[in-house]
Amino acid sequence: MRLTSDTILCLVIMAGLLFSSAVAEAQEADISSQPEMSADALLARQTVLLAKMLERPADLDIAFEYATVSVMVGDYEAAISTFERMLIFAPNLPRVKLELGVLYYRLGSFETARYYFQSTMEIPNVPAEVRQRVETYLSAIASKQQPTQFRADVIIGARYQSNANAAPGGRRVTLNGRDFILDDTATGQADINAFVAGRAYGSYDLGTQGDLIETDVVFYAARFADQVRLDTGLAEITLGPSFNMARFNFDDVQLGIYGVASGVRLNHANYNGALGVGTRLVARPDIQTEINAKLEWRQRWFNDTSEYPTVSDRNGYFVQFASKISRQLTKGLQMRVLALADFEETRIKSQQSWEAGGGVGATYQFASPVKQLPHLWSIDLEAGYIYRAYDEPDPLVNAAVKQRDHEGWLRAALNVPLKYNVSAGLVGEVRRQNSNYDLSSYSNVSAMFSLRKAF
Repeated sequence: MRLTSDTILCLVIMAGLLFSSAVAEAQEADISSQPEMSADALLARQTVLLAKMLERPADLDIAFEYATVSVMVGDYEAAISTFERMLIFAPNLPRVKLELGVLYYRLGSFETARYYFQSTMEIPNVPAEVRQRVETYLSAIASKQQPTQFRADVIIGARYQSNANAAPGGRRVTLNGRDFILDDTATGQADINAFVAGRAYGSYDLGTQGDLIETDVVFYAARFADQVRLDTGLAEITLGPSFNMARFNFDDVQLGIYGVASGVRLNHANYNGALGVGTRLVARPDIQTEINAKLEWRQRWFNDTSEYPTVSDRNGYFVQFASKISRQLTKGLQMRVLALADFEETRIKSQQSWEAGGGVGATYQFASPVKQLPHLWSIDLEAGYIYRAYDEPDPLVNAAVKQRDHEGWLRAALNVPLKYNVSAGLVGEVRRQNSNYDLSSYSNVSAMFSLRKAF
């Protein structure tokens, strides 16, 4: 039976859509106020501007627009070289120096970024908005260069589900070739729950070529209006070193090794605990692309209770692989591809299974339509699919056929920054699982509202 763990993981993943750090004001260049264009239109405009710039190299307006469009298509190198050439013709342009500082900040060249920001401040009569932005970036650089880093997010919210217990939609099911009528309480039940979730990340720079000690703490708690047996509490901590692989000529690659401990409470009783190890890889092959991958092994112990009297049948180890490749296609549009696989060993082989799947997603940032909320809004869309196969038939359901599940989801989220570190979110999801076991087929439609604060 995977109902309990899948429900918990689904909730945590849903909350995770709004869990990411807000796009801080220091992360957005001033040129973000440029009107949005399609990717093809931007590339075409960049080509036209390049030709004009070569014809009129001293025309700073054309050069600035070319650099602006280059940033919007993610061609930071072209933008940097253009801005630096502009300073040869006009060395005291505060806006150009600001943009150069922003670009070098994004590339992680903090000392070069600091140079341009400080040079901006030395120019007479710097506009107040430019000065304020420079001070924000200088503060961010000082924070990033501290050996100890800390950041955290806390989310509170409410979620409605049309099938909170992930049970069959109808009462009629087939068990070993015979039709049975389920009690109403055994079918899908709608419910609403309130939740709080959080994540705290800390790192310490060991001072050895970028090596770190990193720790992550994640917690989640939910209380349901009617389905109190689904009341959930979850906590997890990971701790371990992360190594800069540049020493092996792998630039912009970080490899981490960590231990993990987690625990889950369900229906106000201890449900399961786990200890394990994992490794994660973060690589940035270019400025527009990021690769995240992790592999974990956990030993899990389940606790039988009056509500869940047989969950100890799932005692065993759990191996999971997950990866995500993200690419910034334009300044406002990011795409991602997901891949995942896992194997769950259990004491009862009819509950032992493996699964594999993946998904695609996109995040689009756009100018706020509300004047009083100046920060960029974002829309996130994701679709995914998982195939799950069990090792042996369940004799209580079908003694001759093993269980096979096909699970898919569609998800949409809107993120609205209320302040630079406070945002509101709306998430809607449709999830469907088709199984050759009637008891495991279900549909669920959910809607969630949340408020997030970053620290």
